Amino acid sequence: MSDSLNAVGRYVRARRDVVQPEDVGLTRQPGRRVPGLRREEVAELAGISAEYYLRIEQGRIGRPSEQVLAALARALRLDDESIAHLDRLVTGRPHRPHVPDAGAAERIARTLSRWYRTPAYISDPHRDIVAANALATALGHGGLAVGSNQIAGLFNDRMKSTLREWEEMTRSAVATLRRDAHPDSPRLAELVTELSADPDFVRIWGRHDVSGPEDTTFHIVIEGFGDVAIDAHNFAVRSLPGYQLTVLSAGPGGMAETLFAGLAASVPLSSGPTPPTAPTSTAAPEG
Repeated sequence: MSDSLNAVGRYVRARRDVVQPEDVGLTRQPGRRVPGLRREEVAELAGISAEYYLRIEQGRIGRPSEQVLAALARALRLDDESIAHLDRLVTGRPHRPHVPDAGAAERIARTLSRWYRTPAYISDPHRDIVAANALATALGHGGLAVGSNQIAGLFNDRMKSTLREWEEMTRSAVATLRRDAHPDSPRLAELVTELSADPDFVRIWGRHDVSGPEDTTFHIVIEGFGDVAIDAHNFAVRSLPGYQLTVLSAGPGGMAETLFAGLAASVPLSSGPTPPTAPTSTAAPEG
């Protein structure tokens, strides 16, 4: 069995566990124990035999036809991002084979350093932070500093207890990691191994969610300020495929505005840009 077929099998199995009977118009019977759909239910929804579907999950067939993949996508309620991910698993094509512009992160870091009242940072496809301004570093108590990892920063007791939307934001962040990082990346393997010590990460990673970053408003408890609402906006960096610019903003008159103003006053205006780390290629590793 090829690695790509095994990956396809793991993916459809994970998505089968996520989709609920009610999502596809089925009635949940009393005593039902399976976490999502049964294999035969997916097969019927996709218009294929249960045996054929089982072989897909087990990686025991060749590349499924486009018609079968489209039928599975409908049965498993995959969105456009998830369909694109499934296609990459089937074909084995790297999703971002471009070599990033080596100077882009440094140029953007210089721009971020001039945003004195707006926290902002750039993360690579593994959500390692490669550039950040002083306000972002101060706001995150170092967790948003260059060299830290955005995903790892979510999986600690402090964030779990102070971030009201922890589950939603963590699922979204992990889904973006799965979308942007190359599946054979050594850094991804290292990160997954590190975070797998946390059962919450194992649970969320096991869902195989795939999506782009979502703009959102989150609420976090900050000492001295209470429950603070902060807007998060995410932008793709065209010169750095797979990289993401995150900008945090405060609504007028809110507690976040007071928080940002206080942090800005404590950061010297002469602070230069945080030195960016070198961008890494998103192409498949050689070997």
